[in-house]
Amino acid sequence: MNLSQKQLRLFITIAQAGHITQASERLGISQPSLTRALARFESELGVTLFHRTTRRLTLTPEGQRFMPVAQRLLNDMEDACEVLQGRTDGITGRVSLTMGSTAGGTLMPPLLKMFMRRYPGVRVGVVESYGVETTKSVRSGEVDLGIGTPQGDIAGLRCDLLLQAPLGIVYRRDQFKIRDGSLETLSNLPILKEGPNSSIIDLLRINGSPIVSMMSKGIDVTSLTMQLALVQAGMGVAVLSALAASHPQAIDLGFTLLEPGIERPVFLMQRTDRIASPAVAALAQVFLRDLHHVALRPEVKLL
Repeated sequence: MNLSQKQLRLFITIAQAGHITQASERLGISQPSLTRALARFESELGVTLFHRTTRRLTLTPEGQRFMPVAQRLLNDMEDACEVLQGRTDGITGRVSLTMGSTAGGTLMPPLLKMFMRRYPGVRVGVVESYGVETTKSVRSGEVDLGIGTPQGDIAGLRCDLLLQAPLGIVYRRDQFKIRDGSLETLSNLPILKEGPNSSIIDLLRINGSPIVSMMSKGIDVTSLTMQLALVQAGMGVAVLSALAASHPQAIDLGFTLLEPGIERPVFLMQRTDRIASPAVAALAQVFLRDLHHVALRPEVKLL
């Protein structure tokens, strides 16, 4: 069969939204039309891509395998269209941005690859930062853009919400049989300890979660890649966002949402007292408009 951009975008949007209603709003088509289009697409493929319940749609094993393939195909199709249409615009200059390892390991690679294909004349510099340091770097003008959860003084910043990533438990499926993300379940697990200034710890504290105290006996880890490496080695479980659980290093790991739920919002931050250069504005638009190209767990809610 011949896959179209429309079909691929339809599938990816539904998978990321988890609801026909939200997906139809993002795509700008009616719910009945979207439902029929999805049914036709599954019929043409000869597989069922989604489990359907009264509350949401979740990917079947076939849908999970097809998701990264669909992402790559759609990216390649859109890149080819841009080259043919000459949509590089000749923009030049330099852009600096800062983010933590979660966004840096999930959002940045595919989005920067897309950006550099469109605007090869732009130089990009990336600085790693965490928590309040991300906000400070944008406010001080050290960088043009910041990706993360705003912390501390945000006066003079424009903060555009990119996505909501619920927190959950990341674990090895062959080591832990986790049926739910309740506090009772967590109390019996070896939880890796987050760094004191991480956005996850801040969220847990703001919500008065006892998980913070549960972490006290765990291995103290400040790096996402080290957390995932320890989980892979069977040294414990990690409490991370669905965005962090979308990291390539976590592909084979289990992920179960916390109960009660806690969500981490991720924003694009920039100063309001500066007129963005064409290069800065172009990169900001990639983060704001092209997140659907990134292979993320279906629990991540794009805004």
